Amino acid sequence: MLRTLLHKTLLTAIAILLGGWAVVAQQNVVKGTALSFKVDDNPTVDYRWVIYNVDAGTTANLTSNTHISEEYTFNIAGNFEVRVYPVDRISRCLGEPLTLPVTVNGDPPTITFDDLSTPYVCSANNGVNPRAEISCTVNYKGPLPWTFKYSVDREPAVLPPGADEIWTSSFDFVVTIRNESGLKSRSEIMIVEAKSLSGLEVVENIDAHRVEIDVLGLPDTKFTDYEPSVMAGTLYSYKANILRHDPDITPSSPASSKRYEILVPDGATVLNESTRLLADELHSELSFDIQWGEELGPKQIKLIEKNAFNCYGDTIYANINVIETFMVDLGADKNVCKGDEITLTPSIDMEGNFKYLWSTGETTESIQVSTAGTYTLTVTETNLNKTSVASVKVNLLDLPVVDLGDDYELADGEVKTLDAGAEGTYLWSNGETTKTIDVDRSGLYFVTVTGVNGCQATDEINITSVNDVFAIELGDDIVACVNDAVVLNPNPSITQNYKFKWSTGEETQTISVNESKTYSVVVTDDAGNVKRDEVTVVFNALPIVDLGADRNIYEDESLTLDAGNAGTGATYLWSTGETTQTIEITNAGIYSVTVTNSNGCSNTDEVKVIENKGQKFTVDLGDEIEICEGDSAFIEPTIDRDIDPTYKWIPGEATDKGIYVDKKGKYCVEVSDAFGNKETACVDVLINPSPKVDLGIDRSLEVGETAVLDAGNDGIAYLWSTNETTSTIEVSTTGEYSVIVTNSKGCNGSDAVNIQSKGRRFLPSGFSPNGDGNNDVLKVKGADIKNVTFIIYNRGGRKIFQSNRVDIGWDGTYKGELQRMDTYVYFLKVTLDDNSTEIQRGEVTLLN
Repeated sequence: MLRTLLHKTLLTAIAILLGGWAVVAQQNVVKGTALSFKVDDNPTVDYRWVIYNVDAGTTANLTSNTHISEEYTFNIAGNFEVRVYPVDRISRCLGEPLTLPVTVNGDPPTITFDDLSTPYVCSANNGVNPRAEISCTVNYKGPLPWTFKYSVDREPAVLPPGADEIWTSSFDFVVTIRNESGLKSRSEIMIVEAKSLSGLEVVENIDAHRVEIDVLGLPDTKFTDYEPSVMAGTLYSYKANILRHDPDITPSSPASSKRYEILVPDGATVLNESTRLLADELHSELSFDIQWGEELGPKQIKLIEKNAFNCYGDTIYANINVIETFMVDLGADKNVCKGDEITLTPSIDMEGNFKYLWSTGETTESIQVSTAGTYTLTVTETNLNKTSVASVKVNLLDLPVVDLGDDYELADGEVKTLDAGAEGTYLWSNGETTKTIDVDRSGLYFVTVTGVNGCQATDEINITSVNDVFAIELGDDIVACVNDAVVLNPNPSITQNYKFKWSTGEETQTISVNESKTYSVVVTDDAGNVKRDEVTVVFNALPIVDLGADRNIYEDESLTLDAGNAGTGATYLWSTGETTQTIEITNAGIYSVTVTNSNGCSNTDEVKVIENKGQKFTVDLGDEIEICEGDSAFIEPTIDRDIDPTYKWIPGEATDKGIYVDKKGKYCVEVSDAFGNKETACVDVLINPSPKVDLGIDRSLEVGETAVLDAGNDGIAYLWSTNETTSTIEVSTTGEYSVIVTNSKGCNGSDAVNIQSKGRRFLPSGFSPNGDGNNDVLKVKGADIKNVTFIIYNRGGRKIFQSNRVDIGWDGTYKGELQRMDTYVYFLKVTLDDNSTEIQRGEVTLLN
């Protein structure tokens, strides 16, 4: 594969650049590589091919005189030039050569994993689990700089931080693996895409490229039952699922034998812990009660679980609100008009198992009432046997009395006064708003009266006249489809002059309507005779037909076109002649369908189907991603087919397969195949803030003196370098103390502080092992020293030096190789001649 790729690269480069007789970029190959070369064919010239060894000054002439050379094997490492001279076929004059520099490396690059000293690791969790970090070392031989990516269990490759351009032959990185199975699993870490930046691929040796490590399962702890609101001073039960737990281990057993820890607020007490093996025989149900104290407000229960290897799982939380008692509220007093009814429903400020008893004797949560009175509700929480009572008064309001009297016939020239009667506000059918109106012509008159208490009543009267001489008729009520044209016409029985007044405000004899409602018309002749009629028009909706946007169909693919469910009795007619709701198509074209519903209303839609080359593929970026402030996430699309994709990321216009993101926003990738088909996927990235931690400045202690270290950030999980999990710790020995604070989103903040003895200092703050005879070795110095234990760790936590003798110090090397300039962590225990002991922890700087 290596030879083929380089061969293609060289031929392409020369073929492109010969036309301009330009010099191409230097190429890198390895010893033993056989290559041939090609330039554009010019029928007027022959070609002379030469391989020149720049280091040795020797020349190898190739026998080929065509635009394609024979194959040449580079058996010696060094610098070469491939030269091709154009030779004029008539004059035999030699032209200027095109030169291609070639660098031949002695051996292909190799890469190997260093042995991992840890037989197993914990699974990564949402807090801090130092035992989940796998410190890896990769050793490399080949041209510098180089780079690589690694894959865990054949997942997409990941570039370790700082590995984009490596200038050392050894590189350290840390891997964390999440295992939520609850069981131990074996994971494989494999080096992939390793190469020098000059383009040389690493020689394939799978065994040297991979390591396997046992990853212990992450306990999948979860609360299954609890009340979010509780009453102060009461006992509540809680349940959670944990890993299989020996039921013989009780709360009185040693803490080291329990695999879980329940943390409750001050004033609360955990009681009645018990476990029950579940049917899968892998998990247990943990049951416990909490006796809550009298302090009110929001509280939090934390449950932390560890497996048999002391690997801690995710810390889970139950947020609880402690209240004095539950409250029932029926709201303010309510008014209801006679003839109406109102629904009474309580609001309760906590969840629970409630029973209801109304003063009416009803036991439902809500009741309907239509009579005046005071209604009382007694609510009982059955688990706690506590009650709460609420009342509400319902007032019944009188309706205004409205009576326009019996229907009435006007005599010739008579005017009649209509009186709405009751006090309030008025609205007559003719638009007037006075208590009384005068009428002198026939018609249907009605009035709505709103009383001073807001209740309404209506009455109507039909006025006729001895002079009525014509009739009108709007016909029966009309049912139509929304796209139908409906014209209303009162059709006066006598041909003469009329004035028309419709309820829509129009004054023409006919009107066109398109809205479902009741329409009325008042028709008046020249003599003042009035007729009124009304008709109800109902427009039935058209069936919703949406074949969607134009579609693309791919090779060997079929599409389903769906006209939608138009309900019982609907019929379908496609342009293909088919009469089903859906049809399958395999060809491009324009397809249409007409759908008729049970009301006889029809609607039509069409869709254009366009033929695409290639096959349909989909792109997925997964669910929403949450990362912590200062972290980054690698996002890479999943494509469901094997295509030759190109990528375009938005924002940023990157064209890599995957990208690292560290900012909040929506990230989208457009994937195109070789036929120009495009699919897009997006994912939202959220940034969660990390806790701010400040342990203060370094400090010194007198012998016997203690110091309190406070991580702050109340209500968040803590893990100190001492393995304590409280927000504050008290220390009395020297050394470096650190804390990692985890918030509810799993984001970490950390800080460290050095506690030093006010006694002697046994180590300098740095040294320079450069062979100049000055401070080359880091040694313990001081008088009256009896014994020492002196250990050095690198940033990855690996122990790289240990000495138990004062005269033997660290020369800055590990496994025979000088370590890079950096800050290293030390542990020093000194026993003096008087048998007193001093322990110091801190950092020392190695300077090259």
